[in-house]
Amino acid sequence: MSSLPHWLRQPWAHWRRQPWIGPAVVFALSLVFFGALFHQFPVLYDTDSYYHLAIARAYHRHGIIDSLPWAQLSLLHEFADKELLFHLALAPTADTAEPTAGGRWMLAGFNALVVAALAFLGQQAIGRWGLLTPLLLYAGSLDFVSRMIRLRPEILSLLLMLVATWCAANRRYRWLGLVAGLYTLSYTAFQALLGLCGAWFAQQLWGRGRREWSLILYPILGVALALLLHPHFPHHLAIWKVQNFDFFTGKNLLNVGGEINPQSSRDLLVDNLPWALGLIILWRAATRRAAPRDDPMADFLGISALIFGLLFLAMQRFSIYFIPFTTLAVFYDLRRRGATLTPWTRLPWRGRAPLALGLALVLALGIPRTAELLQNLAKTRGNLSRENEWNAFGRALPPGARVATEWGSTHLYMFWAPQATFLNVLDPIFMAIPYPQAYAALRAIFEGREPDIPMTLASELGSEYIALSTYHQNVRLRERLAADPRLSSVHQAHTSLYQVTPDANTHFVLDWRIIPAGSRLPLADEDATVDLLPYPRFADQKLRAIEGYVDGRRISEHSGTANGGCIGLVHQLPATDAETSLVYELAPYGPTRIWLDQDPLVAIDQPSAAVLGQGVTFPVHLDPGAHRLTVLTCPGAEQRTGFFLRRR
Repeated sequence: MSSLPHWLRQPWAHWRRQPWIGPAVVFALSLVFFGALFHQFPVLYDTDSYYHLAIARAYHRHGIIDSLPWAQLSLLHEFADKELLFHLALAPTADTAEPTAGGRWMLAGFNALVVAALAFLGQQAIGRWGLLTPLLLYAGSLDFVSRMIRLRPEILSLLLMLVATWCAANRRYRWLGLVAGLYTLSYTAFQALLGLCGAWFAQQLWGRGRREWSLILYPILGVALALLLHPHFPHHLAIWKVQNFDFFTGKNLLNVGGEINPQSSRDLLVDNLPWALGLIILWRAATRRAAPRDDPMADFLGISALIFGLLFLAMQRFSIYFIPFTTLAVFYDLRRRGATLTPWTRLPWRGRAPLALGLALVLALGIPRTAELLQNLAKTRGNLSRENEWNAFGRALPPGARVATEWGSTHLYMFWAPQATFLNVLDPIFMAIPYPQAYAALRAIFEGREPDIPMTLASELGSEYIALSTYHQNVRLRERLAADPRLSSVHQAHTSLYQVTPDANTHFVLDWRIIPAGSRLPLADEDATVDLLPYPRFADQKLRAIEGYVDGRRISEHSGTANGGCIGLVHQLPATDAETSLVYELAPYGPTRIWLDQDPLVAIDQPSAAVLGQGVTFPVHLDPGAHRLTVLTCPGAEQRTGFFLRRR
């Protein structure tokens, strides 16, 4: 540095004496960069982002709420906030004239804080090169950057874990207890930080013979006080149990998100290759120039990286911890060994290459892939902004509207249509445990298995609307919604919204009598006059105004099922004085036959899942007098029995 002018040497010397200056500059530059970047996104990445903004907006308007109107069939209806401080931090910016601008700036701010923390810790480990630590992570690991661009509390969790590691390594145990308390009020998995503290304590005990009781007692005290002082105590403990224990025992049976599952080996390698290559290049550029030293920071980071590495192999979401902790563990291990970076990287064979060239190669490999991800997120799909469309969707719903939707999409709808009510948010486990029957009905609808969507909405889900994304829908579900006359389209764009229409079922044939088991079909004339049990329609007039599907599940076993679980039914047609021609559509779930009096009319041998509009249309010619229709319907997929029969 002696070659620098005096007016530059003095600031540089001051910089070296004040290690916070570099990270502060990095923070400011990052805030501007991320703020500009996230304002280019037409939507906030990940629908959870809108959930957190909706909660924060509710806090800003009403204070800390204890009931969640958007989760009518969920454990979260009696609200216990798992991320209280995160939402309180968002609250001042969540209720502005530009609905999501504050959320974008808060996401930029959280990223800038993490970048500054990484730059500070990296600088402490390997000197000025450490200020580039965030660049290696953001440019080199798609797994990491894909987590950091979501407005989710895991970003705050990462920041607090980095601070907690620094406090523990520097024996600032009271501060560690404070951080543990803040962590408990900010993130649901408070046990994660306690687990790390326990692992650090074990390392100090077995590796150094030190009983650092304060390393675990202060965090336990901080966690305990935070749990007791939580405004939703004790219900938040029940939510914590469900989220962290019941979820993992039942996640294979639920429609959870992909982030809970492991990555393929190929994706894991490809998405993180530039980052791993960068670590290797930096490692090979280090040369020991001082004696090894005792460095608890290296130990604590190494243990944490190992734990998060195992979790990352099991679940993709842990990349947000594994990548930064592993990077810092490598850097601090260099510091512990007394190694410093040189301008040259040793090659596997004899020779060396410039370190700057190696890092440029890493950036050349990583930046285009990261840029491609961000460019794809910045693209606007179609002529209508999705956030503007969601706003229009929200205006289409009247106050108090009861809407059935999947849990993942509810995050969007509760933000853009806060006047409506929905079923469940955040995770399917919150609905599956208290309302298993309703949860099963909801899944049957959105997986395209439920034929009678209007009736299921009204009778089992207490809903009069159904909403779904046009990007994530089951094809059969779309076919059912489009062809059912009992559903009217209210809004069609990025989101589809349908409303149940009462009294639109007048053309469905619902007046049936149950034929006893073992009867020969079709019935003889004398048998058709026998007093047969009626098909059990709903007693509630509101539900009767919606009925359309003849459901075999509603026919009790003693009412009669023929061989193989098939069901026989007979319907008396009104007597006519003249020749009459009618046209019907039959849409059964499984193989079905139908007769007019003694004559066969239709035979469907293959299961067709009872999709209206895709059934068999057939004419019926009636001579003067009385006539009857006889149906024999058998189980289709999942042993489901039933049919639609409507006059066209």
